[in-house]
Amino acid sequence: MSEQASQKGGRLKGFKLRFKYLLIGLLAGAAFGVAGLLFWQNYNPVDVPDEATIVAASVVFERIQSQNELVCASQNYNITEKASKSNQIPFTSINIPLTENSYWYRYVGTIKASVNLSTASFETKGRKITVTLDQPVISSNTPDMEKSCVLEEHNNVLNPIHIEDFDNFRRKCQEQSQSEAVEGGIYDEAMANAEKNISGMFNAAMGDAYEIEFSWR
Repeated sequence: MSEQASQKGGRLKGFKLRFKYLLIGLLAGAAFGVAGLLFWQNYNPVDVPDEATIVAASVVFERIQSQNELVCASQNYNITEKASKSNQIPFTSINIPLTENSYWYRYVGTIKASVNLSTASFETKGRKITVTLDQPVISSNTPDMEKSCVLEEHNNVLNPIHIEDFDNFRRKCQEQSQSEAVEGGIYDEAMANAEKNISGMFNAAMGDAYEIEFSWR
C-alpha cells in the first residue's frame, strides 16, 4: 500500500514539474511575442531613396531648371496723380508766384515677380523631395503706353512743362507701382504659385506618392 502511494506521489510530482516548465515556456513565448510586436511597431528604418527615384527626380528637375525663370505672380496697376511745379527763387525753396504749371497723368502697366530656377537645387530622402529656391524678385515692370497719357495739362509761359518733367514723373510712378506691389504681397503670391507649379510638375511625372517640400534661401 505504501509502495503504491509512493508511486502515485512520484507521478504527481512529475506532472507538477512538467506543468511548471510548460507554464514557463508559455510565459516566455508570450513575452517574446509582445516584445517582437513592440519592436515592429516602433522600428523605423532609414528610408533610403532608390536609384530610380533619384533618376526620375533629376529628370523632372532638369526640365524645371530649363525654364531658367518662373513667372509666378503678375499684377496690373493704374496710377493717376497730379504733378505740379513752380519756379523758385535761386538758392531758396521759395516759389515764385504765377509760375506754377501742372498736369494730371495716368500711368498704367503690369508688374511681374519671378523665381530664378537656374540657382535652384533639390535633394531626395526616401519619399520626400526637398527643393531649395532663391527668394522671388521683380522681373519686369512694363508700362502700357497706349493707356498711359496726360489727362489734363495747365502749362505756363513763364514755366513751361518739359519732356524731362514727364520722364521724371513716369519714373516716380514706376517706383511707386513696385513698392505698392511688394506691400500688397506679390512676393508671397509668387512663392505660393512657385511651390504649386513645381509640385505639380513632380506629381505629374512621378505620382503623388512623393512629398514635396520647399526651402527658401
